[in-house]
Amino acid sequence: MRMFIPQLFTLSNLLCGFLALHYAFQNNYVAAAWLVFLGAVLDKMDGTIARRMGKESIFGIQLDSLADICTFGFVPSIIIYQNYFESVNTVLGLMIAFSFLMCGTIRLARFNTLSLSGDKGERYYLGLPIPTAAICLTQFSVFERSWQTAYGTPIAMVLVLWLAFLMISRLDYDSVPNFRSHSIVDRAKQVFFITSVGLVVHDSSFFFPVTIIYTSSGLYRWVIGLFRDEIRQHA
Repeated sequence: MRMFIPQLFTLSNLLCGFLALHYAFQNNYVAAAWLVFLGAVLDKMDGTIARRMGKESIFGIQLDSLADICTFGFVPSIIIYQNYFESVNTVLGLMIAFSFLMCGTIRLARFNTLSLSGDKGERYYLGLPIPTAAICLTQFSVFERSWQTAYGTPIAMVLVLWLAFLMISRLDYDSVPNFRSHSIVDRAKQVFFITSVGLVVHDSSFFFPVTIIYTSSGLYRWVIGLFRDEIRQHA
């Protein structure tokens, strides 16, 4: 019975995706966005619980990815298409929205391959994780409503393509910080994580800016790495 506990969290994530689709089709994008976030929390919990219980399995990995495609692939693509692209060129809007789903699926396939081969990193993710990309995209639709800009559609187009690229990139992204570590780097990650959570709890409109900072961190780390390599070569 214990082996099914992580899978219950995975299926709960899938349920969040199903309900988010329901609300998206009713144009209730705020409810859909928060269900995507809840799905991401459950997605993180199922993997953590499986590792703690020693119940990781190929079946669990595959089930998790199928649930992720629904909650973090289909749902954000549909939300962004209905909210911003449906009124513009149909083919262009569909292709841009599909690019997010396509790259997210590729990202999950790569993650599964690394997991099965034992090459999955513990401290860093290779490419932007699809749950984070999905949260960023769906929270944009919430943030933009309060922002009320006239450029919502072009910004959404750029954001979708940017997130799609980051998911299939080879940039490194931090995993959840290790709160047992006392190193300077881990302490900095802990401060950022706790501060981000505090800001979002205080005012949910901070959610989208926080996710933008995180999505940009992979590119920042890559640029810093280039400078360090250049300095070493000339040292």
